[in-house]
Amino acid sequence: MLVGIYSDQGAREYNEDSCTVFKKGNLLCAIMADGLGGHGGGDIASRTAVDVIKNNVKKAGQVDDITQSQFNSWFEQANASIVAIQNRECQMKTTLAVLCMNVVSGKVSFAHLGDSRIYHFLDGKEIFCTFDHSVSRMAVLAGEISIDEVRFHKDRSKLLKVVGKENFSPPEFGNTIVNHDHKHAFLLCTDGFWEYVTEQEMEDTLIQSEHPEDWIKKMYKILKNKVREENIHNDNNSAIAIFF
Repeated sequence: MLVGIYSDQGAREYNEDSCTVFKKGNLLCAIMADGLGGHGGGDIASRTAVDVIKNNVKKAGQVDDITQSQFNSWFEQANASIVAIQNRECQMKTTLAVLCMNVVSGKVSFAHLGDSRIYHFLDGKEIFCTFDHSVSRMAVLAGEISIDEVRFHKDRSKLLKVVGKENFSPPEFGNTIVNHDHKHAFLLCTDGFWEYVTEQEMEDTLIQSEHPEDWIKKMYKILKNKVREENIHNDNNSAIAIFF
C-alpha cells in the first residue's frame, strides 16, 4: 500500500481545500473536501467535514469495512456541525469525498457529495469515477453537453448536493474489492485538479509512475503548465493517490 497527497491554493488568496489520509487498524481512510468559496467560510466548512469523518472512523470499532449506514450517519453529523456554525453572513458549505480500504481483505467502500471525485484505475486504465452532483453533470445526462465539456461549463460551480444544507442529502455510496492479481490505483481530487488533468492524462502518467507521489507530481506539472500557458487564475487544487 503506497500513498501520496498534496494540496495547493492555486491563485486564490487562501486554500479552502482540506484533505487527509490516515490508518486505523486495517483500515486506510482518505478524505477530501472542497469548501465553497462563494458562500464564505469554505475553509472552515471543509476542515469541519474532514474532522467529523476522521473522528468517527477513529471511534469506530475494529471493522472490515465501512457500511453505507455508517457513511450516512457520519455525513449527516458533518452536515449538522457545519449548519450549526453558519450565520446570515456566512452560509459555509463543502463537498466531501471519503474512501476507506481494508488493506488486508481488499474491501473498499466510499461515499461522496458534490463534485470532488473518486477515481478507480485497474492496471493503468480508469474503470470508475464518481458522479458529480452538479448542474453541468446533469446537462450531460440531458444530452445538452458532452462529458468533456463539464470541465469548463458555465454552470460547473453550481452544485446540487453538498455538505452544509438545512435539508440533508445522504451521500452517494459505493464499494468494491481489490486484489493482488492486478494493480489498483485510487485518486481523490477536487474540481480545481480534475478540471486541468484529463482522464487520458491521468492514465498516461499513472503508467509511468512507480509511486503515487510520482504520479501526483506528473499530474500537477500538467496542471501548472496549462494554467501558466493559458494565464488562468486557477482554483485551489488537491489530490490523494493510493496504490494497491
